[in-house]
Amino acid sequence: MKKLMAIIILCAMVILGIWWFWEVDEDVKQEVAARVLQDRHGATVNVIEDYDRIVSYAPAITESLVDLGYGDKIVAITTYDSGNGVVGEPLVFDMTNPDLEAIIALNPDLILTSELTAQGGTDPMDELRNMGITVVNFPTPNSIDEIYLDLEFLGELLGVPEKAKQIVTDTKSQIANISAITDGIENRKTVYFEISPAPYMYSTGGGTYLNEMISIAGGNNIFMNADGWMSVTDEMVISANPDIIITNVNYVDNPIQEIKDRNGWAEINAVKNNAVFQVENNPTSLPTTNILKGIQEMAKDMYPDLFK
Repeated sequence: MKKLMAIIILCAMVILGIWWFWEVDEDVKQEVAARVLQDRHGATVNVIEDYDRIVSYAPAITESLVDLGYGDKIVAITTYDSGNGVVGEPLVFDMTNPDLEAIIALNPDLILTSELTAQGGTDPMDELRNMGITVVNFPTPNSIDEIYLDLEFLGELLGVPEKAKQIVTDTKSQIANISAITDGIENRKTVYFEISPAPYMYSTGGGTYLNEMISIAGGNNIFMNADGWMSVTDEMVISANPDIIITNVNYVDNPIQEIKDRNGWAEINAVKNNAVFQVENNPTSLPTTNILKGIQEMAKDMYPDLFK
């Protein structure tokens, strides 16, 4: 009887042990699975527990990191960054010609890049990937929805998914409030949005988040039927005769007056009616959820009676 009991106990222990190891193995599998993400390029990213030393290769990425509460984890930014919200004195490098040795010396555990990083066909990040550093590349968003997707992905990557989702939810709600007003406008104003001034004028056509922003704010982009970001000429703008001209250029003296003084532009409705406005650059150029500020500013400029 004692021998039988011993055999029963031993069998029970073996079964219990097998169950226990199976459960642990499943937990490990789930934990590993939770640490593997797929970015918008379809690339697999193996995620570590915490990122404490982050290199940002684009102003939009830096802005999103700050919004998610990671301003104190950024150790390097580009010369194009404003640095707003970044804590301490990060290394500042040239985005188009980065000093990889200086960046490696910072001992980063996460490097976030944009499509501009690999322009020309060669990706300088391959060397860093081979060193085991997590490198994630963000494609340029073409729509506001893709801006949301990028922030939510960044939240997953950093372990703060709920914070990212809350920012997206709040942004969507406030943009919906603006749309609720502008959707009812019958005679929408036509808009020329200038990104780069003369003599190399640059604007946007359809299929971009800025075109969506103009529409949400209540305007009809004069180049909405064109495709993507585009160079424009005096003749193109004069012929379209926009009701409103908006510029986010911030590197020339008095960009509003410069527009008004151009040859042939005096007869454009926007110039005749003194409806030329300058808006803040970052909220109308960087693909982050801070585009809300840009939409609000454009809406107030176009329809001051509706948005006081």
